Amino acid sequence: MLTGRPYGQLATMIDWGAQTNHYTTWKELSSVLSELRWHIGDIRKVESWGDVMGVAVVHVEGDHFILYDADNGIFYDPGQGEGPDLDTQLVPLSYLRVHLPESA
Repeated sequence: MLTGRPYGQLATMIDWGAQTNHYTTWKELSSVLSELRWHIGDIRKVESWGDVMGVAVVHVEGDHFILYDADNGIFYDPGQGEGPDLDTQLVPLSYLRVHLPESA
């Protein structure tokens, strides 16, 4: 979604060990983005979508990550096949602002 790489390629960058349920945390996500040379900010707690700034990976209720472009008001939930949307019922918990690497 964010990197343009297939899920399988990104999944090989995370060490889930023997886990069959591939649960991703901020730690693993930050590590992968850093390895791909993405510029990332600090994880910030939020109370509403209005608190999210820029292009960000957002952790929402239900223990799920989505991409949100706050500047343009576009939500991209990889769990929804319809593509980007202009609204969501998901509740944000925290976010990590991201920027493309210089070579992208």
